[in-house]
Amino acid sequence: MRHLYAFISIFLLLAATAAAGSFTAEMDVDTYVDSDNANQSFADSDLLWAASVDGASNKEVYLSFVNLLGSQGIFKPEQVADATLTVDAVKVDKPGKITAYFLHGATLETADWYTKEDYDADVSSSSVEIDGEGSYELDVTPIIKKAVETCTEGCPYTIVLVAEDDASVAIASSESSDGDKPDLEYSTEE
Repeated sequence: MRHLYAFISIFLLLAATAAAGSFTAEMDVDTYVDSDNANQSFADSDLLWAASVDGASNKEVYLSFVNLLGSQGIFKPEQVADATLTVDAVKVDKPGKITAYFLHGATLETADWYTKEDYDADVSSSSVEIDGEGSYELDVTPIIKKAVETCTEGCPYTIVLVAEDDASVAIASSESSDGDKPDLEYSTEE
């Protein structure tokens, strides 16, 4: 019986420490929607465009991720220490700010401007100024914390990139050969 208690204690100790570490999220779908081509889907595009005109977003990037948080032992938002989304800007028609927002649920490859889901404007990253081609990092810690809070067991989540300041920026997609696909990494603490 003592061995059983010792085994259970070791198992619980390992389970508690299993959540500490670094993880890379698995992307499911990456696409963008365009108000000028409102019925068109862009899931197979090499470029993902985020743009705004006269202060209103007219192209938005949707990055849908597979939710493995529960299987990684992440059940509470406070376990998330930090999260970073890295994107490669491969074409910048007009520099400006990009902000990431949380969206509960998956984005389908067939998404278009009319069928897109609304993101949560209250859960976002800090804006990042994209002023030319290159790699950019967005601190998406609040978004991943919200993903944990919303659902840790298999519910997909999406990060939506929205342009400000009349910016027009294209990032490399998972289909692109010109740059690195979007990469989401997060780390946890006990």
